[in-house]
Amino acid sequence: MSIGEKSLKAWPRAYAKKDYSLIEPLLHPEYLCHDYRIGIELNFESEKVLIETLSDFFAIGHRKILYENENVLVISWFSKHKEVPPRFVATMTTDTIKEGKIFYRHIIREFLDYDPSEGQDWNWEYYE
Repeated sequence: MSIGEKSLKAWPRAYAKKDYSLIEPLLHPEYLCHDYRIGIELNFESEKVLIETLSDFFAIGHRKILYENENVLVISWFSKHKEVPPRFVATMTTDTIKEGKIFYRHIIREFLDYDPSEGQDWNWEYYE
């Protein structure tokens, strides 16, 4: 299983169950994440605080590997904020791979004015 395939399972599990056991083996000891929500770089311990804080407010939906090789992994995914009416977000993560592990992650998000599941072969009930 590739690091991308492992990542597709690990991050939603962290947000849904606050279980980091699948993520930690994927991360380089010097891992950093640049999260544009707050405009700073975070190590994984700090990122876990964000996950713990935000995970109750949204569900991670469909995820897809856009590109992967031994140096980089790009994944797109959607999330649904649980407010009424719900808000939808498109996210792209670009991971730099070093020594076979995720070394640096860029996260970019964009709010959508539509439900990305409409007309697709997936629905939110599967992910919630």
